[in-house]
Amino acid sequence: MLIPLLLFTQFSLADSLYAHNLFDIAYIEYERAFFFYPELESDPQKRVKYAISLFHSNQYRGIREFHSIFNDLPDLNPEFKVEMAWCYLDSGHFYEASELLIHTKEKKLLGFTYLLDNRPYSAREIFVSIEEEAIVDQINSYLNQPRKSLKTAALLSLICPGTGEIYAGNTHLGIRDFLLNLGSGYLIYNAVKKKKYVDAVLVFSFLFNRFYLGSIHNAQVSAEETNEKSKQIWFNQMENKYFEDLNQKTLSR
Repeated sequence: MLIPLLLFTQFSLADSLYAHNLFDIAYIEYERAFFFYPELESDPQKRVKYAISLFHSNQYRGIREFHSIFNDLPDLNPEFKVEMAWCYLDSGHFYEASELLIHTKEKKLLGFTYLLDNRPYSAREIFVSIEEEAIVDQINSYLNQPRKSLKTAALLSLICPGTGEIYAGNTHLGIRDFLLNLGSGYLIYNAVKKKKYVDAVLVFSFLFNRFYLGSIHNAQVSAEETNEKSKQIWFNQMENKYFEDLNQKTLSR
């Protein structure tokens, strides 16, 4: 009678700590209980709560425990997979979360995870399957939006430094790079005109070459940043309009 009582007390304490989000202490209590009663590691609920507690305390160890659970309990209840997926979502491991959610009925959450993981085509397939037509239309609209081409931006700056940045939407940087290249070009011209060829080579090597190649690089970075900013604005609008319920669930966890 004493052993079951001690066991119940240990797990009750661990569960209570888990329920109050005291994960740093909860996982220790679960480990203590498993140490004395290793056969209970086959209890899916206790094992998942232990893994989640461990994940919040030490992500690396938590992920290892998640993998151990998949190996030890291949027929794990989808409900537990969703709980572990939320851990991955909250920590930014979107791909791992999607791999868990594939095997659950949480299709809307799976589609949202695909969007977080920058996989709009996969998200669209999910929302088509659950007949979320409004979300599908928004994704199609996003996919058809014109984007700044990194190649075009680089080519423009290759022809005329600064124009690639302006094309990419960074006018201030484009004007600056244009003036820097114009100034260094003038210094080369002036040095050659005065037959100071060594100075011309030095200016070309340390100024013009750097500014010229830098303009090409800046053009590509600017195009990428503009596309990312546009994507983030669109995603924030989608999140607030269609996934607010998921955000509320995250906040209540």
